[in-house]
Amino acid sequence: MYNHYHSFHLLPVRSGCGFDHSPRAGVFFMRIIVFIDGQNLYHLAKDAWGSKASSEYSWPSYDVDKLAHALANATSGRILSEIRFYTGVPNPRMGTKQAFWHDFWSSKTRLLLNQGIYVYRGRVNVGGQEKGVDVSLAIDLIQATYEARYEAALIVSQDSDFGPAVRLAKQIAKGQSRMLSFESWYPVGPGSRSRRGVPGTTWRPIEKEVYDACLDSRDYRPKRVSLS
Repeated sequence: MYNHYHSFHLLPVRSGCGFDHSPRAGVFFMRIIVFIDGQNLYHLAKDAWGSKASSEYSWPSYDVDKLAHALANATSGRILSEIRFYTGVPNPRMGTKQAFWHDFWSSKTRLLLNQGIYVYRGRVNVGGQEKGVDVSLAIDLIQATYEARYEAALIVSQDSDFGPAVRLAKQIAKGQSRMLSFESWYPVGPGSRSRRGVPGTTWRPIEKEVYDACLDSRDYRPKRVSLS
């Protein structure tokens, strides 16, 4: 069974993580929803900037709240209304490594819930593949479009599987006489295997300086064992 957690509210503006465009009275701001594919973000950062066990990129060290605000603030005239985080969580009974990552993601997502961030926890099968995560993110993008909850959707992923959902969202928006913006954000560095984003979106690289400014000061890795 998948776990779904919901929280919808206007989020406070943050700065100090790469960009700073604060709202001003009397100015129209585009509502932003940031959709974060947590595992995809982790592996892209690991590929881009190094995978040594001692590296901060060898585990999901990003601060979800800080990074979402940084990306939303990268363009002026925008205000972040929702952060939505999606990840697979292994079954702890499948082995030591799976138990390690189960504890890690359980601790990290618990904090996200306390911060008012939507969290979707999918399954991870025996082969290490996520189940339900991509589908859930795509469905949520379509639902948010139908409900006219945003003017710009920022998808933190390089996964081309989200392309059809973006196309459908554009068709829905056209029927609503609305012009929406779609962007895919992803880490880019010397080790990146591809610089292509989600089809149908504007491709926006996450530079190392921005990512580093949004590292999480908390380490959720269980102390009893260390796995990369």
